[in-house]
Parts: sequence; structure tokens; C-alpha cells
Amino acid sequence: LAGFYEGLICELVSWAEHQFKLNKPDQNGTTEREHLEQVERQTGRRVEALEPPTAFPMLISHVWSAFISLSSSRGSDFNGPAPITFEQIKAWKDVTETPTLPWEIEAIKRLDLEYLRTANG
Repeated sequence: LAGFYEGLICELVSWAEHQFKLNKPDQNGTTEREHLEQVERQTGRRVEALEPPTAFPMLISHVWSAFISLSSSRGSDFNGPAPITFEQIKAWKDVTETPTLPWEIEAIKRLDLEYLRTANG
């Protein structure tokens, strides 16, 4: 069972990393996604770089939803976005009355690590 979830988590993190990179604004505030979509409109052809390296793992879409919810209320400091803490996850879990398993919390933390790597890198 652990291997099953590990595989799905790896797929989700890979998919998310691609999304984070596409959505990171450049120095002018324009994202890579916006640049590539403009190329699509001009050429009429799908740009391969917009395609994620893996399909979104629908079986654990609730983990992505939890991450998005937590990420939308994250703080920031002089280095940029602050990490999502275990305390924030616990508070979110309590407030939303969402039963959360340890592997789901680990997945949220791994998504957050990838988000911070992209945002601060």
C-alpha cells in the first residue's frame, strides 16, 4: 500500500513542479505559461512545453486541493513565500474537519517543498 501511494505522490509532485514552473512570473510579471500560450496562438500549434510530464493523479486529487487551500493562506518573509508548517496543516485539518492520514500530510509537505524550490529558485 505504501508503494502505491508513493508512486501517486511522485506523479503529483512531478505534475505540480511543471505547473509551478509554468506559473512563475519573470522579471516583467509574465509567466512562462503566458509566453507559451502566445506562441500557440501565433503558430496555431500546441506547444509541447505546456504538456505536463505526467498525467494528474486523480486518485489523490484531494491532496492537491488541500495543498492549494493551505498555500492560499501561507505567509511570506523577506525570502519570499514561507513554508506551510505542521501547525498550519493541523489547524486547517481541525477547522475544515478533514480527516487526514500521515501519508497525505507527507504529500502536502513534499508539494510545498517543490513549490518553495520553484518560487525561491
